[in-house]
Amino acid sequence: MKYIQNSISKKILFLGVSMKTKGGMTAVLVSYKKYIEGMQFIPTWKLGNKLVKSWYALQAIMRTWIKCTFDKNIKIVHIHGAANASFYRCKIFINLAKKLGKKVILHEHAADFVEFYNNTTNKADITETINKCDKLIVLSESWKHYFISIGIDQNKICVLNNIVSPPELKPIKRIDDKLHLLYMGEISKRKGAFDLLKAICKEKEFFKDKLLLRMGGNEVDGDINKFIKDNGLEGFVSYEGWIAGEHKKECLNWEDVYILPSYNEGLPIAILEAMSYSHPVISTPVGGIPEVVENKRNGILVEPGNQEEIADAIKYYIENKDEIKTQGENGYKIVKDFFPEKVFNDLNNIYETLLK
Repeated sequence: MKYIQNSISKKILFLGVSMKTKGGMTAVLVSYKKYIEGMQFIPTWKLGNKLVKSWYALQAIMRTWIKCTFDKNIKIVHIHGAANASFYRCKIFINLAKKLGKKVILHEHAADFVEFYNNTTNKADITETINKCDKLIVLSESWKHYFISIGIDQNKICVLNNIVSPPELKPIKRIDDKLHLLYMGEISKRKGAFDLLKAICKEKEFFKDKLLLRMGGNEVDGDINKFIKDNGLEGFVSYEGWIAGEHKKECLNWEDVYILPSYNEGLPIAILEAMSYSHPVISTPVGGIPEVVENKRNGILVEPGNQEEIADAIKYYIENKDEIKTQGENGYKIVKDFFPEKVFNDLNNIYETLLK
């Protein structure tokens, strides 16, 4: 099913990270490719050494110039970006597209934009760059209020939900009565991966016979397998590398509760995916998360870094298993607004507004 037809998509050029890159932005772009007819996309960045990154940036600049100069159908350049180096890369394409007379959408995915902005010495450059755009797409109302607070024209800002595909439910044969807990995300301090493991370590004797934890994601900080082994968690904690495709569907069907105790976020796709499978979520009140996760309605919010609260939240679902089904159903009702039909209808309206 294509939700944005060629009559609109032929007028849009998409820019963003290579779809072979791991991460939330990539997941969004892959969804766009699935649901937008004839999506025209130029990758601007790929993980690699400086030579690889420089080549990707250079070829993207040339391809964007050629496309916008010679394809008279192109009216809008839709740029997907984040903070830090990603923002300054986006700046190049924003300036290029505007010089070529195109409308520009900056689609901001950064979870750490606040830290990026606060630490920069030239804040005016950031706000001026964003205000050059015709639209700024953000992932939640809280991010909209933030960007207004730093001087972005509120008339340019649109809140657009991230996309989550409807669940592919498959029966899972249970051979235990333990709580199935799933962590999918970067294995990093920012995402709280080791806060989770340390919380479990402190009460290992309680959890070892009542919990199964599966963790997946690319390693950024620390050696997770070493931590699991050194702390004797092998019996009920496993690290499964990057989780995608059929492996991800199996994990989402397997889990009872999803956990992501991050320090900062936009609005994680993984949380929405868990909700689409009717699972409660343990997370933190950062970014747009409190807009979709409400305490004891469809999950539990804990303070970032608070290992005691993390442990208590996990215990709650072990000791109140009847709440898992009720809260999971509540989460599913919320996440319906993130299914493709609704999101692409909203995106189509943004495009039509700019094409008038």
